[in-house]
Formats: sequence, structure tokens, C-alpha cells
Amino acid sequence: MSFNSYGYGAYGYGQQVATPYGHDETGMMQGVMGPGTGGGGSCASSGGAYNARYHFQAAQNAGFDTGSEDHQPRTVYVGNLDPSITEDFITTLFGQIGAVTKTKVIFDGTNDPYAFVEFADHYTAAQALQAMNKRVLLEKEMKVNWATEPGSQAKVDTSKHFHVFVGDLSPEVDNKALKDAFAPFGEVSDAKVIRDATTLKSKGYGFVSYPKREEAERAIEQMNGQWLGRRTIRTNWATRKPTGTGAGDGQYGRSELNYDDVYNQTGPDNTSVYVGNVNSSANDEDLRAAFDKFGRILEVRIFKSQGYAFVRFDKKDSACNAICKMNGQELCGQNIKCSWGRTPEGHSQQASAYNQAQAYANYGGYGAYGYGNGASGGPGGSAAAQQQYWNYYQQYYSNPQLVQQQWQSYWQQQQPQGGNQ
Repeated sequence: MSFNSYGYGAYGYGQQVATPYGHDETGMMQGVMGPGTGGGGSCASSGGAYNARYHFQAAQNAGFDTGSEDHQPRTVYVGNLDPSITEDFITTLFGQIGAVTKTKVIFDGTNDPYAFVEFADHYTAAQALQAMNKRVLLEKEMKVNWATEPGSQAKVDTSKHFHVFVGDLSPEVDNKALKDAFAPFGEVSDAKVIRDATTLKSKGYGFVSYPKREEAERAIEQMNGQWLGRRTIRTNWATRKPTGTGAGDGQYGRSELNYDDVYNQTGPDNTSVYVGNVNSSANDEDLRAAFDKFGRILEVRIFKSQGYAFVRFDKKDSACNAICKMNGQELCGQNIKCSWGRTPEGHSQQASAYNQAQAYANYGGYGAYGYGNGASGGPGGSAAAQQQYWNYYQQYYSNPQLVQQQWQSYWQQQQPQGGNQ
């Protein structure tokens, strides 16, 4: 039996999920149940550890839905329970997550009791696993996992499939809704809404995969601007190309930049971050949401046709942290490249922008965005011409109105005198 490839490690297949639900909006029986300790702490622990094969067989013997070739599992195992726990209590507790169809508490005589909880659908069961694992119930840390057959968690390899980025998703859109919306265009090998690891709230975008390119193309063309939930969505190709192996965190082997090295690459007053390889579907809100955790943002400028943007902070420290932390991170389906943007006025510092551009020209793919060639508005020709281009760019960034006035005056001077010729 196979399941889709994206993110099921996060839902606990074959592992103990380390992230508790993290906030109180579930209303988890205050006074009886507390937050997880993250590492056990003073909570009691029993010898009744989770055994995938044993507990899968026990769930099957008790008549629980453990999944099949046709559908994903709806039953979770709940271990390390207090002996006073009843089935009614477990049903009420887990029923706060979603509809519970069946519950059974099992006492085996040697260890603490454990339970199986079956939900109405797989998605609710996955939410329950995330919400309840490592929660403290009657001074004991619950162990929640899937009641599935060992080896049944094999993932479909979609690395060579064609991935569609879907942006501007409504918060209520889940994996199933996303898959259902894109199913008319072909076989959907995977559909995943990206969620915050702590809060489980949707980040507002996701990915849909197809084995066939023509199906993905058709989905991009026909779904862009369509309503899904309460919003119109954006669709585009998702270029999620690995740069390393074994990363396992969605960052494809990204290594964080050294803060001191980055800080010393520019002058003391530079607060602007250059962001390269920006998805053409990304907007101002996407950039701000990704970078505002590093400090106060004064300005965001996106150059969509060239595939890059600038984010200006109020402090250099904030900008430096953003460069170090965000370089290589995924934004709207593409791994971005971050470095210093504009420097303060002054010829010697303006020259660093030219040097920066030269460095970008050597970075894979940036020629396509106009760096190092004249095809897309970037500098081309001699070193003097390139230097002049970047000097002009610095002047424009500092005072765009003045430059626009200069250009208007220039073109007026070029108009033929005395009528048309």
C-alpha cells in the first residue's frame, strides 16, 4: 500500500511527532490536560512503547480501519495512558478535533492501557495526531501514532513528476480540497497545502503534482485566477530543484551563511536585501510575510519580469539576519538567493553594486534575469558601460522621481523641431 509523498513524515508515519499543537484554540480540557513537555520532563513514562506491528494487528483484531490500497488510514494509536482513562473520556477528548466513529481502550495487564481512535476521515485523524501527540493527560505524556501496518508507509516517488505551484489559498483549503480541484486535468500524484510546523495553519500556498507535463500545463492555464474556497488562486510552475541530498527539511542541503562574513560585505548604513530567483507569481505580501520576522520593513520592490526583488529594512542587523537565514529558502515554490542590495550614496560604494552584479552573473540561472547580458535590461558590453548602468541604477533607487524627470527632459530634446520629418 502506498501513500502520497509530500509531508507524511510531518503527520507521524513511522515516527514520533515532536511538535505539540502549540495553542489553546482546541480547548483541551484545562486542568486535566496540559501542553507537551517536548522531552518528557517530569511526566511519567511507561514501558508500553509503541510497536507498529503489534498494535496494527491489535487494531485490526478490534475492527478498526487501518487503511487499504483504496484509502488512507483513519485510526490512531494512543499510548501511555493513565489506568483511570475510560472510552467515553477518550471519545470526548479526541472528538474536539473532529468526528470520532469508534474508540476502544485496551488493558493488557502488564503495561499502562492504550487506545485506538477511529475518525470519520484521514485528514481529521492526521490533525488529531499533530494536536495530541506529546500532550500531557493526567500527568502522563500521551504517545500518538498511526495504527498502520509496518512498511505500508512507502511513498510515491514524485521527484520526476511535474509540480504546480498554487498560491493565494484560503485558510480552509486542505489537501483533499486542493487535490479535488485539480483532479479534472489528469492524474494527481500528490497535492499538499504547506502549513506552519508549529501552528498547523496554512501558509497560503501549496503544490500539486502530475506524472504528465501536459496535464500540469493544462492545470496551470485553466486554474490560474479561478476561485478555490474564498479566494482566487495563482498557479505557476514550481521549480523545486534539489541542490543537495539527504536534507529532509525542504531546503535541499541549504547551508546558512556566516553572519560576520555577510555583515562585513557592505557599508554600515546598508539595509537593503537583494532577493533573486523570485517566482513571477510572488507579490508584495508574500515578500513581507517571509521577511518581516527579521525586523521592520520599510519598503519592498518586486521586478517580476526580471525575477528579483529588494527588501529594505530599518536596521542593518535586520537585513544581515534576513540574508543569512533566507538565502536558499523556498518562497512561493522557488529557492531564493539573498545578498546585499543597494549601498548608500557614494561612488566607491556604488562600485560594489557593479561587483555584486558580476557575482550574480556567475550564479546559476541569473543570466536569465538580465545580469551579465543586455537581453533583459541588465548591463552589457564593456566594463565602463556596465559601471555606468549600475551607477544609474543606484541613482534611480535613491531618487526615482529625479531620474524620471531627467529622462523626460532627454526625450523632449530628442523630438524633431519644426514638425514631423
